[in-house]
Amino acid sequence: MSNLKDRLEQAKTNVRNAENAKTIAETQKASAEQQLEEVIAKMAEEGVTPETISEEIVKLETKISEDLGKVERLIPQDV
Repeated sequence: MSNLKDRLEQAKTNVRNAENAKTIAETQKASAEQQLEEVIAKMAEEGVTPETISEEIVKLETKISEDLGKVERLIPQDV
């Protein structure tokens, strides 16, 4: 009988632990969703979307590289 009681108590403990883990996961999910919404809103302020951000990054990297090349050409090399 004691073995059954122990097993039942262990099962109850496991259920409580699982419920706590679920609550934590739900809270973390809600936080992540809120952060995602904030990032998407900031992206929209900058005129990009999750679908266009990669293309925009490539454009910016190209522009930076071009501008850096211009700056490097303006700096005397034999000083």
